Amino acid sequence: MSQNQQLLSKVERDIADLIIDKLEHEEITLERASLIAQFVLAHLPENLTDEQVIHILPSLDDEFIELASVVHKYMSAYEMEHSTILASQMTDLIKHDHFEEASTKAGEYFKQKFM
Repeated sequence: MSQNQQLLSKVERDIADLIIDKLEHEEITLERASLIAQFVLAHLPENLTDEQVIHILPSLDDEFIELASVVHKYMSAYEMEHSTILASQMTDLIKHDHFEEASTKAGEYFKQKFM
């Protein structure tokens, strides 16, 4: 497994654990678990990069609400990581008097965040 595919593996493992847990607690039927598994396999094929997974992930719980906790976990972590990186970049730009570029970066971030 390449360095760039670690996220896919983690997401798949968390979804598998979620399905197993829901089956064990009789929160979903075997048929529903099968539909979820087929859906995930179809939407998260092998060889996706981490960036591709992040773009696909938010749509997974649109079809199967059961996946919301997994989607939320990874999207929250992604947002936190990227907002920290952005804040660091903006601080550096401001320190070097690149106010317009810092403003543009902030605008792009919020535009993407609220779309």
